[in-house]
Amino acid sequence: MEIIKDNIRNLEGYKINKKPYRIKLDANEGKNIFFQDISNEIISFIKEMDINLYPDAESFLLRTEIGKYLNINPDNIVTGNGSSEMIELVMKTFIDKDDIILSFIPTFSMYSVFSKIYSGRFVGVNSNEDFSTDIDVLIKKAKEIKPKVILLCNPNNPTGYLINKNEIKKLLDNVECIVVVDEAYIEFAEGSMVKDITQYKNLIVLRTLSKALGLAAIRLGYMVSNRHIIDTINKVRAPYNLNSISQYIGVKALQNKEKIFEYVEEVKEERKHLYETLMLLPVEPYPSNTNFIFFKSDIDKLDKKLEQDGILIRGFSGDLDGYYRVTVGNRWENLEFIKSLKEIIKNENS
Repeated sequence: MEIIKDNIRNLEGYKINKKPYRIKLDANEGKNIFFQDISNEIISFIKEMDINLYPDAESFLLRTEIGKYLNINPDNIVTGNGSSEMIELVMKTFIDKDDIILSFIPTFSMYSVFSKIYSGRFVGVNSNEDFSTDIDVLIKKAKEIKPKVILLCNPNNPTGYLINKNEIKKLLDNVECIVVVDEAYIEFAEGSMVKDITQYKNLIVLRTLSKALGLAAIRLGYMVSNRHIIDTINKVRAPYNLNSISQYIGVKALQNKEKIFEYVEEVKEERKHLYETLMLLPVEPYPSNTNFIFFKSDIDKLDKKLEQDGILIRGFSGDLDGYYRVTVGNRWENLEFIKSLKEIIKNENS
């Protein structure tokens, strides 16, 4: 007897690059902008905490700080282990067997993975040739196949494309299903839907502290929506789903808004410099609203060639074969990436 579920048996999980490196630009991680300043406080907190007791199941202090950060009511917030847990909570709450999850493609690969895990059917609507998207095409498809959930990664990973806020409102006005806007990279762009959560009965917005706050290691994300959806999600959410240390670090980080804003501006400046430099090389970079740049190169296995110089970037396969994604690092990291890239191009042409 086969004991593994049919939808899991041939599932391909999320691939992690474990290669050694000197510069890591493959996972869109942010810079450590907090830890040096709060490390002693964290140590003191750990020494004083009642480690034998469960954490605050409601993450009250953390939700309060997120509420201040976004200027919304903390009661409209659910917290958890990265935005990945938030995506999974959406699936747990709304997806029954064979329900359809609709999204533009290419997009974040875990959308289709979670869809399979929860026995849903992931349907992708192709982006335009330049990786822009047409919301009217998505609306037409939604009316045709009647999805239970629509997922929009905005700005999109891996392409960096940003859907205009008015286009998202148009979608919300024309569909009845749940619309999830994944704003993991929105701090590097404009047009968040957070302030609109109470205006729509079917809108969920996901956010993370992994990117603009540089806290990927503590796995902290959150969801905002209207009270009815939040109350429903909390029925599904595992008790004590977020540990005390992550809650504490999140609170401390969110109390330093100025550092977040300064870092975001630094990334935008470096992104502009990196994009303009790539434009001068025989590669095809795409405009980005994130902390990474998506580009095309005719050099075969460019990511593997960069690995030989200790530089990790993300390479894609299948329909995206020949496309790559590089995280915007600090100036030195970006210059080293460009230096190595130029050397590879030189060798390819010699």
